[in-house]
Amino acid sequence: MHTLPVENRRLAGGVIHDFPYRLPGRKCPHAGLVSLADAGGCVFACPMCYARAYPWSVTDRVVLHVGAAERLDAELSRARIVPPLRLSQVVDCLQPVAEVRRMTAAAVAVMMRHQVSFSILTKSADGARRLVNDAPDLLGYPFWRCAFTIEAPPTKQSVTSPGASPIEARLETLADMASRGVAVGARTDPFIVGLVESEEELWLLDHIAAAGVKHVISAAGCFNRLSMSRLMDAIRASRWSRLAGRVAAAYGASPARLSGDGRGRRFMLTRSRLAALHAWLRAEAETRGMTYSVCLELPAEYDSRGLKHCEAAPNEHVHVRGADGRLHPLACAGDCLRYCPDRGNPPCGEPRMLSEYPLRRATMGIGARNADAQPGLF
Repeated sequence: MHTLPVENRRLAGGVIHDFPYRLPGRKCPHAGLVSLADAGGCVFACPMCYARAYPWSVTDRVVLHVGAAERLDAELSRARIVPPLRLSQVVDCLQPVAEVRRMTAAAVAVMMRHQVSFSILTKSADGARRLVNDAPDLLGYPFWRCAFTIEAPPTKQSVTSPGASPIEARLETLADMASRGVAVGARTDPFIVGLVESEEELWLLDHIAAAGVKHVISAAGCFNRLSMSRLMDAIRASRWSRLAGRVAAAYGASPARLSGDGRGRRFMLTRSRLAALHAWLRAEAETRGMTYSVCLELPAEYDSRGLKHCEAAPNEHVHVRGADGRLHPLACAGDCLRYCPDRGNPPCGEPRMLSEYPLRRATMGIGARNADAQPGLF
């Protein structure tokens, strides 16, 4: 694992925002993404990481958003509606960088104080253990979940996430947290077709289910030229170099397509191959007592039946401010495209959630203040 210097930058704008995807074609629920650092500043440096391949990503340092926890506190203090929060999607918020972990702990304390739903996705086993050990109240907190990305078997982690916690350690931590009452989840994406064999993916599903996970998410991945090139270079430099041709063929990553600036080019499986892959994965997950959903690359009909939320997390809720001035959970997780308890009269009191994608900060009540707004009213 390499190290990165840390640069502190005062956050200029707001801290909570929805996924940027618009209709039509959107699959993601409403969420409150909380960014603690600029995209790409992660010591794990996984070669296929989408966040490290954005044109605006900063990969040679961690640009930490100083004051993010305080800004989060201010926004939650005035919010009228809060979808489930997701902590720092564009860097691993539990990576072994002291400043990042302190910022994460501060943000977690804020979210717990406001009694809102939040989730963390990580590849850091020791980071997750330390977070719980340093904040033992998390064990009894009802509105959070911790998910791990477990994308390859231990033998091939040297390609996919060489700087992150060992796959075995992630699985052990998943099982430990589940045994202590923490809601846990797992993702096996990206499942690099051509590198990870079918029997290896089944090994992952077996161990994820044995750890106590009830829902798994996966995807084969959609890469731009930079992330695809990094992945191919990592495969060719590994003991698995003989598999590079299979991966290139599966994702259409010929030298000609990878050459040039590659702007606008996407490298992914064909639609028919995606459909067959996810039908198989869904059946295998369900055989093991888990539900299954596909991240982004196929619509909801390819997910397990009856899901009200793509994360299938029973303890994730939309929270709304009541007449008592406090935020209260609803029996709804904000996946309005998939499920609303009453579309004619949404329990959140905000019909714009049914059609507004992405959800605006003003709709959440964290944009410009409305002098006429009253607690509990929308």
